[in-house]
Amino acid sequence: MKAPSVATESACSGMLDAAAGEALVRVLQSDHLVFDDAQAVGAAAMVKAVENLGPVPVCLATGQVGTGSRVAEIRLRPGPGGERGKGVRVTSRDNARAISFDCESPRVGAVGTLRVTTTFEDQWERGSRNPELGADYLLIAHSASRALAKELGCRSGGGLPEQVTALPAG
Repeated sequence: MKAPSVATESACSGMLDAAAGEALVRVLQSDHLVFDDAQAVGAAAMVKAVENLGPVPVCLATGQVGTGSRVAEIRLRPGPGGERGKGVRVTSRDNARAISFDCESPRVGAVGTLRVTTTFEDQWERGSRNPELGADYLLIAHSASRALAKELGCRSGGGLPEQVTALPAG
């Protein structure tokens, strides 16, 4: 018997817009997303951890396929801001996409500016090469980055473009 299904908006709460939710379904090859405690980690929980200078939780998205499951994750890594990492940057791996941006916000405390990296990683495709999924990985990472920049209150949205197609090549 399958576990109860949740909507894509419930996976990584507050981080996936409609297009990113559709991309997640394609990546996991399942529209039956299973709720678990790790999926309860959303934008608000990640930002709260950044504000409290604590470890930032990871959001897992799990799609059930037959008797098995496929897992992907969204991670947020804050670091010190500075001249070295100015601007939006995209990094690509076979099974992941990461977007880094600068966030100037009163929510980051005395530091004032953080270099934030949001990563979407497909745990199911780890070690394999499926280039067709790269655009979906980027779409998900972009949606999560924009949601986190908004939740953090980053000035000018952290410099992130509204459209994924406007991101620099990575």
